[in-house]
Amino acid sequence: MKALDPKQRETVSRQLEAWRHEAPPSESVQIGENIAHETAFTTIVFTQLLADFASALAARPDPVIAWEKACEAHSFKGKALASSDRPVKLGRASKFDKFLQHVKTTDTRFKATVTKYAGHKKPPSSLVNILNAAPLGGPVIFATFNDADSSQDPFVDLPWDQESIRTALGLGHFGSNTAPFLLFQYHSSEPPDLPLHRPTVADAGSFSHFRPESSAKAKWGRTCPIPPNSRGLPSKPEVIHKQIAGDRLDFPYQVTAT
Repeated sequence: MKALDPKQRETVSRQLEAWRHEAPPSESVQIGENIAHETAFTTIVFTQLLADFASALAARPDPVIAWEKACEAHSFKGKALASSDRPVKLGRASKFDKFLQHVKTTDTRFKATVTKYAGHKKPPSSLVNILNAAPLGGPVIFATFNDADSSQDPFVDLPWDQESIRTALGLGHFGSNTAPFLLFQYHSSEPPDLPLHRPTVADAGSFSHFRPESSAKAKWGRTCPIPPNSRGLPSKPEVIHKQIAGDRLDFPYQVTAT
């Protein structure tokens, strides 16, 4: 904040203070807390992010939209993982219904087919071809891996039900939404190697369930299990990478129980 010019500093400080005093529950309160506790950026990059936030606020949009706009130019600014630290296998939990929106197929029974072959090491080639062409997420993909052995199943230490996955990976409160997740696993090292980064508040944007890693020296981030977490599920390591297609997928994939 000290590196901002006085007008920018006043603009950003005023907005963070306004968020801090919003009545709970408030996602904006947590966004402000995340900004305050970010440790992954260099001073130069963080200063520019806050300056861009001040500029976006000056246009008087909704403050959360202003924050999202400021974040757009600062994705993947967290430190890239060194080759010696790269996990071998990554895992991603994707909302089933949202994933299907990006799948190119005219098969009206495709969802049933995907469900049928969950857990199969060798699903039909027609299904594999469709999955290989589908994007696994948006422009910034958050992924996890196995803490003990990154060559193993990233989800092996978690129950495969919707609530447990949502809780452990910090995927938000879905209320009455009981839609399952697709649990994908894939290799990061297949050519071309996929750059992996430590996630930052800019990568999370307005997603308030993200939590910055407390140490500036951390190589990657960690999820924050969502309360009440009655099963005591562990936090999971997380990295980010660019959008990719499913041609890196390892089978089997899983569909969570509701």
